[in-house]
Amino acid sequence: MICNNCGCELADNATFCSKCGKKIKNKNIYIALILTFILTGLGSIYAENTKKGLTLLILRVLFAALAFFSNIFGILSVLVWVYGFYEVYNDVQIANRNSSPNLINDFKNWNQQNKIIAILIICAILILTLNSLISFSSTDSYPSDDSDTSNYVSYSYESPSSHYRGVDTSPDTLAKNDPDWYYDHYEYGDNPDIDDYLESEGYD
Repeated sequence: MICNNCGCELADNATFCSKCGKKIKNKNIYIALILTFILTGLGSIYAENTKKGLTLLILRVLFAALAFFSNIFGILSVLVWVYGFYEVYNDVQIANRNSSPNLINDFKNWNQQNKIIAILIICAILILTLNSLISFSSTDSYPSDDSDTSNYVSYSYESPSSHYRGVDTSPDTLAKNDPDWYYDHYEYGDNPDIDDYLESEGYD
């Protein structure tokens, strides 16, 4: 790490310059990660990489809006969110005067506590990512409203007169039926034979 005031080489954990005494203001990686979790790009903006932060923010919002039309954009939105965590680490390291950050190599040099915290954060990100991807992909399996509507449309209305088509309505057959049933269930005028039968039985 280099002092941005006098250019003196400093230890990575230095809080003051050993040569000029200027206070070293480092960006906090945890604050940057929390901001990125809340909204993609905010962490990079906090790390003074405004251009990259705004680019990630616009892409995330754009893909999230387009997800209403296609699930592929929802997946892209999640991937941009995940990518934002990787980029915010690099931005914080550069802001803290580490010109060539490498997450994998840096991870090897971390102490045990930082490694555990990093692993927990990565696991949480992966779980949220998988959950989001499954949610987007599972919506394809739901039947659309159009298919449900088509099932109802396929049913045709059958007129009352067609109900009696092909049925023996001779007086002898009608006489064997209960006239009370016809009187309760039959609409007068649908079939002349049944009309005559009901009239002969005294039903108006």
